[in-house]
Amino acid sequence: MHRETDLYRQMSALQAKNFNTCFFCGCIATEYDFIPPLKYAEFYLKTREEADFYKVPACRECCYFLREDNSALLEQRVTVAKGSLARKYKRAIRIYEVWNPEEIEDLAYQLKHSVNAGMRLGKESCQRVAFSGFDFEADGVKHRAHFVKNVVFLVFGEKFASFRDALDYASKAYRIPKAKLLELFTEHNNCFDTAINSFHEKFTRKNLDKKLKAACASFALQHQQNIKFVMRTVEKYCTQDDNLTFEMALNKLYQEVIKK
Repeated sequence: MHRETDLYRQMSALQAKNFNTCFFCGCIATEYDFIPPLKYAEFYLKTREEADFYKVPACRECCYFLREDNSALLEQRVTVAKGSLARKYKRAIRIYEVWNPEEIEDLAYQLKHSVNAGMRLGKESCQRVAFSGFDFEADGVKHRAHFVKNVVFLVFGEKFASFRDALDYASKAYRIPKAKLLELFTEHNNCFDTAINSFHEKFTRKNLDKKLKAACASFALQHQQNIKFVMRTVEKYCTQDDNLTFEMALNKLYQEVIKK
C-alpha cells in the first residue's frame, strides 16, 4: 500500500539560484506544501477532480498561511499565499509606497527609526508579493508556471512597472500629497487619472467657493445686505443659468433687486 506522500511529484527548481527557495514568495524554503493538502489526497484520487499533486518547497510563513486552505491547484494556492502576505503586511507596504528616503531625514529620531523599519519590511513584503515563482521539474517534466502577471501602472500615458514609482511620479507631477493620492486611487477604482482629476476638480471648486464667499461678503457690506441672502440669490441665479459667473450674478442681483 502506498504512502500518501508517494502520490506527490517533487518540485525541483531548474536554476541554481532558485534551489531551496519558497515557490510562493521567494524566501528560503524550510519545508514543503502539499497540493492538494495531504488530508484531501484520497478525496481527489477517488473523485478524480482536478489536482496537481505537487510537493512544493515553501517557507514556514507561507505554509502557515495555507494551513487551512484546501485548494488542489498550484495557481490557487499561490493566490491564497500572496493575498495573505499582502494583508498581513499592508501597513508596511503602505509606508514603503508613500515614503522616500530623503523625506525621512527630517523626522525626529524615534519616528525616523520607526519609518525606516517600516520601509525595510514594506520593501521586502512587496518583493515577496511580486515574486513570480520559477521554472521547475517534476517527474522529469519541465514546467513554466509563473502566476504573477507583470502589471503596468499608467499615469496619463506614462507607464510604470511598480506602483511605488507611479505614485511618486503622480504626486510630484500633479502636486498631490502621496497619502491623499493613495486614498483617491483606492476610491476611484485604482485609476491614477481619475484620482488626479478628482483631486483637482475638488481643489478648483474649493477655491471658487472661497472666492464666491469673499465676493458676496464684500457685496453685502457695500450694499448693506444680509450675506446669506446674497449667497442664496447668487447660487439661485447660477443654477438657473449655467453661463453666469458669480460676478455676473452679483451684478444681476444689484440691477434687479437692490438698485430698484
